[in-house]
Amino acid sequence: MSAAFKSYAKSTVACVTLVVSGITAAAFAPGLLPGNMGVMVAGIAALVAAASAPFAAACFVVLSRFRRIRKGERDLFLELNRTREPRAIEQASAPRRTTLRRWLARRTLGHDLIVGDLVEVRPWTEIRATLDERGCLEELPFMPEMLAMCGQQARIFRGMHRLFDYRKSRRMRHMRGAVLLVGATCDGSGHGGCEAACHTIWKAAWLRRFEPERDTTSLVPPAGHEVPANAAEILAAGTRAPRYACQLTQLHAASEPVGHSFPLDFWRPLIAGNVAPKAFVAGWLTHLFNELQHYRGGIGFPAFETDARSEAPCPEIPFAPGDSVKVKSSAAIRRTLNDQLTHRGMGFEPDMLKHCGRCYRIEAGIGKLIDIVSGEMRIMKTPAFLLRGVHFSGERQLFNSQYEPLFWRAAWLDRALPGREASDDVD
Repeated sequence: MSAAFKSYAKSTVACVTLVVSGITAAAFAPGLLPGNMGVMVAGIAALVAAASAPFAAACFVVLSRFRRIRKGERDLFLELNRTREPRAIEQASAPRRTTLRRWLARRTLGHDLIVGDLVEVRPWTEIRATLDERGCLEELPFMPEMLAMCGQQARIFRGMHRLFDYRKSRRMRHMRGAVLLVGATCDGSGHGGCEAACHTIWKAAWLRRFEPERDTTSLVPPAGHEVPANAAEILAAGTRAPRYACQLTQLHAASEPVGHSFPLDFWRPLIAGNVAPKAFVAGWLTHLFNELQHYRGGIGFPAFETDARSEAPCPEIPFAPGDSVKVKSSAAIRRTLNDQLTHRGMGFEPDMLKHCGRCYRIEAGIGKLIDIVSGEMRIMKTPAFLLRGVHFSGERQLFNSQYEPLFWRAAWLDRALPGREASDDVD
């Protein structure tokens, strides 16, 4: 029995005991104790049971998630949030939004665009009118890699309201009036060939909600609105070595601290549509469980499995795009990491533990990318890989909306066995 399971089980037993004891005491105290004393004890017991019930529910959710990962099944949060994956959004029918939800979105997100909405990227001439001399709107640059989308249609993928500031504060921040679009990623062509494959961020001012039943105009840019040849030159700031500037390096300047607006921040993921309701509940219950574990000194979820074996890690296998791979067990991966949970300078994110034991296909190799802090191009001494359909879920940061791809070292991967070429959740 693993240490993690023992810790989870101990918390579950304690919480369930408090709930059952509280309910029992609340039911029998008035009849066993005289007068007001019985009523007072019953009230206290009822409060204890009510306060313990969410923690008990959180324990059962985590035990279910732990069991699924041990069996090689898809993580519960990812499964419940399947409708928010790119392919699902593209295939879904046009959503119907209430006036109230649009109003809430404008008040809390700075725009009324919700996940699944069909939008048209405005012509370059209209976008250019929103930009300053550096090609930015509210400090967010419109990058040359985004020009090809002008006049095209896409669906809203995420409301970009909550993000992590990797560059300066290392805290969560809020960006008003911005979204991600399905399939709109940066190919790095305007930034030295950076291979990070980040999602491009779009200000609502650069988009127009497209409603086919009312809009009969073509989505192809009309004559006179094609992207001019000098557009890339206008956006050239930050596109030359030695220091590059892109949307990722400018996140701090283009956002603001989350602050203390917790009730508002709590509801934004649901209002934007970033998270399905059931996944939202599962995510918050898991967060509640981890707070409990932190308070009592237990093991949080997800966690590395322990392994009694002490053999040296297996030699790394050379992989190429298109190869089918299986993510190693968390115990095997842990043996490749140092005390800072890094392997040759690259960190292993806790969110990656959800994919252990799963099979995927190599999407691309990563050999160079822009350093977020310095803006310099970094050449990887040891290549990394992107796995198709595998991104940062944002759950552990209470629904971070960045949805960036996760980078994998070859030491964390094995070749998939015949018949297990790819998991059924791969896009």
